[in-house]
Amino acid sequence: MNNKFSDYLLISDMDATLLTNKHKISDKNREAVNYFISQGGRFTVATGRMNTGVREYITKISINAPAILHNGAQIYDFDKEESLCEKFIEEERKNAIKRVYNDIPELGLEIYSNDTIYIYRECAETSRFKNRKYTNVIYGVPDEVWEQPWIKCLLIGEKKLLDYYEPIYRRDYDSGYAVRSGKKYLDIVSGEASKGIALTELKKIIGVKQVVAVGDNMNDISMLEAADISFAVENAEKTVKNIVDFQAPSNNDDAIAYIIEQLERGTI
Repeated sequence: MNNKFSDYLLISDMDATLLTNKHKISDKNREAVNYFISQGGRFTVATGRMNTGVREYITKISINAPAILHNGAQIYDFDKEESLCEKFIEEERKNAIKRVYNDIPELGLEIYSNDTIYIYRECAETSRFKNRKYTNVIYGVPDEVWEQPWIKCLLIGEKKLLDYYEPIYRRDYDSGYAVRSGKKYLDIVSGEASKGIALTELKKIIGVKQVVAVGDNMNDISMLEAADISFAVENAEKTVKNIVDFQAPSNNDDAIAYIIEQLERGTI
């Protein structure tokens, strides 16, 4: 077996990084990842998605290391179908979600618990579940859900709306950990969870020497800072570009293949 990349874990954000704007994986990225793995490398993803949202892509690209899900709240091994680590939202923070529901009707709300998505308040973005293979979406929040562990909660709104309400939420409702995963999403997770914390744990689990990470948004910053080598795609937020080692092409221009090519050439 060739071991050119045996020291490396390459970990990529999914939306707007690995995936194109049409939510596809390019042939060039797929072929590059296959080559990287054939040469001893480990490849996986770090995403705000739950396992259902990642599973639909596993047949389209090779993943040979556990994945980071829910923005670091879970490390999941798809080969073994086993959760290796889970960190849940602090119980006292649930009341803030009730208050937001009552006070800010403009925002959509979703609760993620026991591999189920509970739609607390519908919004335009809720429709993203209707045309995809999600069988675990429940509209409404039964009383028992408030007693269950929550792995993530989403506050959802158009960018201008969320830009307005995010500082209000942080000031008046909940000072715990929350991070933007996109223009329309504010992810609320455990204060002990982030992509960076999860990456440090994953590195120990699989025992690699070097981590190369790539991302585009604010929820990727902790991961990029924890990596040995960091990339931002061309379409990344300016704040993200300012903290990385290198820039890659956009998510529509085979960014993952580019990074693997740089590793191959020894230019990084």
